[in-house]
Amino acid sequence: MTKLLLSLAVILAACGGSDDVCEGDHCVCPPNESCSHDCDSGGLDCNVQCGPGTTCDVGCGAGEDCNVECSQGASCDVDCGSASTCDVTCPANNCTVSNCVQGLCDVTCGLAGLPTRSGNTATCP
Repeated sequence: MTKLLLSLAVILAACGGSDDVCEGDHCVCPPNESCSHDCDSGGLDCNVQCGPGTTCDVGCGAGEDCNVECSQGASCDVDCGSASTCDVTCPANNCTVSNCVQGLCDVTCGLAGLPTRSGNTATCP
């Protein structure tokens, strides 16, 4: 039981906090704390889940898969950079995904809607 509680504490401490940074490329950010993280290349693929009602700002690692879940967030900004794939589940509005190359980048707005595209930028109104 102690190991389980310690593991849970480590996962929750990985995001947010006073410096608003998610540490580690696999992260579940706690509710009510904004999440900001730039994933590193050469490590784990980028998997970030932002908390409900929060702001989320993620930069994907070059050449890696990037998955960002922020559908319940207040706002979300993701820079796919040169990720090999970039999948973002946005809230229904207040979401911008930059460097989102068609065919390598999938974005949904509010779990079902499609974004507006302008070049390599996808936006959920």
